[in-house]
Amino acid sequence: MKAVALAFVVIGLVAPKPSLAAPIDDVLKQTRAASGGNALDRAISFHATGTIAITGIKGTFDEWADAASGAQAETLDAGPFSGGGGFDGTDAWNQDSSGVVWVDGGKAGRYAAILTSYLSNNDLLRPDKRGVVSYAGRKVDKGVAYDVVDATPSNGLPLQVWIAAATHLPARVISTIGIQTTTTVLSDYRVVSGIKLPFHEHQTTDEGNEVDAQATSMTFNPPGVAAHIVKPASQVSDYSIAGGDETTVPIDLIDNHVYLSVMINGKGPYHFAFDTGGSNVIDSSIAQQLGLQSSGAMQGGGVGNQTETVAFAKVATLSMGAATVKDQYFAVLPVRQGFSVASGVPLDGLIGFEVLARYVTTFDYANRKLTFQMPSAPVSARSTADVVPFVFNSTIPQIACQLDGIAGDCSVDTGSRAAISILTPFSTAHPELIPANATGVGINGFGIGGPALGRIGRLPSLQIGATKLQNVVADFSVQKKGYFANPFIAGNIGGGVWRRFTVVFDYAKQTMALTPNADFDKPEPQDRSGLFLIVQGGVPVVIDARPGTPGAQAGLTRGDSITAIKGVSTATMDLQQVRALFMGPAGTSIPMTVKAKTGETRDVTIVLGDYV
Repeated sequence: MKAVALAFVVIGLVAPKPSLAAPIDDVLKQTRAASGGNALDRAISFHATGTIAITGIKGTFDEWADAASGAQAETLDAGPFSGGGGFDGTDAWNQDSSGVVWVDGGKAGRYAAILTSYLSNNDLLRPDKRGVVSYAGRKVDKGVAYDVVDATPSNGLPLQVWIAAATHLPARVISTIGIQTTTTVLSDYRVVSGIKLPFHEHQTTDEGNEVDAQATSMTFNPPGVAAHIVKPASQVSDYSIAGGDETTVPIDLIDNHVYLSVMINGKGPYHFAFDTGGSNVIDSSIAQQLGLQSSGAMQGGGVGNQTETVAFAKVATLSMGAATVKDQYFAVLPVRQGFSVASGVPLDGLIGFEVLARYVTTFDYANRKLTFQMPSAPVSARSTADVVPFVFNSTIPQIACQLDGIAGDCSVDTGSRAAISILTPFSTAHPELIPANATGVGINGFGIGGPALGRIGRLPSLQIGATKLQNVVADFSVQKKGYFANPFIAGNIGGGVWRRFTVVFDYAKQTMALTPNADFDKPEPQDRSGLFLIVQGGVPVVIDARPGTPGAQAGLTRGDSITAIKGVSTATMDLQQVRALFMGPAGTSIPMTVKAKTGETRDVTIVLGDYV
């Protein structure tokens, strides 16, 4: 999670009530006069400190801003949310609780930084920096009247400032960045150097997460501003590899997901997935077994429409072979009840950014192994590799890509089993990408937030760096919520592509090196049933039969339990064995015994077929 942006400087104060016809210039002149007039011109820089509570976790904040450059920075001391972030006028940067610092090259991160700078530096009241503004009229909410100002910072996204008509002070700021809308309520105004400032902010997202900040000190033009708004260097010494600079561990590749064994606090081994699209996560029951102390109650989103409650706990040691990372926060989630039922594989947690940010990591899909190297270790020459640069979109690698010749930005996600999921806004903007014979809408995947819905079809080409893949099976999302509704990303490239390569991630250099392996030209195994299955009560259960596919044509529906296949009880099979049967040749008949939700049992035969 990006460090919480704390914008305390007043952003618009209205004195007399304007009419609907009042020019916005007049409104802002009144605002400027009510908020301190010429005192604003003397407010070149700003410093605030105070207390903060983020989804129930309490701490402190320290914020600095410089109006001349547009730069700002904030640091937090608040458990798992500790760290900070900032903006130097060009680049946004983040710092996590362990001291890792990186530039956020994603559009959402940049827009958030521009917004925070705009508010922190009071740009609405600076005619040369206020951007595009207009008066949106008067609104009444719960009996309180507000004059609403629409503002769009230079190179930023629109926001609204609601100004209480009775007090002529800003009471609310509403902004939407990507898939998240945030409402900030301002109160407890006090005068500092002739300027009225809200000492209290209460921020709520549409996911239900809350941040409450109370300033204890605010000053203008403090000494030493320049030193506090500079992006710090990473200072991380919490990782090692025992006995050398390199360690290799075996992996399992299941549904194109990478699984490995890890040790937590010297105990285990536990079965974890390695996800470039995620961060450290541990199952709730494992956290309890290990005696980890959890705190917080954040709502976390993912690929589905729903959110899930996330707590946080600190782990003393995380080990992968001889590689060990110390003192890491983990999100605590019921992983076994979510991911495990969809994969059919016991899963105790995930690792991601925190590990990748420390080591040079090689995913050798063909030989089923992972290699971790210290950044200082010599790297062997990779003359055959296609070295692809990436930026960070929050903590996720993001690369330039071309979808059938259309340029976009794609996420690198080893935690997705698909080859590529094309996000809803991008396919909506480019309907020519969706093939005429694409399937009906069904469940394409399953993760945090539940199932992800979309169509399936073939993408003529996918270009990554100098590498072009042809005739790629693609998911065309129809999600209106969650990550796949992100307007800033074209596609999410998953394990269905990466399994064709040996992939070397060097997060310090922001590169990934791709070397084709023996699977590069082999067709991706494809389901030919149209069923999406999970495990419940030890047997596979249908949660979706995609319209028009063999499973739906055979009469299977959501909630049907498959109790036997070819006369063999499915209680003796794992979900991967069942899915492998459904990947058989087209025309194969598979007799099954099915138990409906009502308890009735019937015999069904699926004739496998190519529906993509």
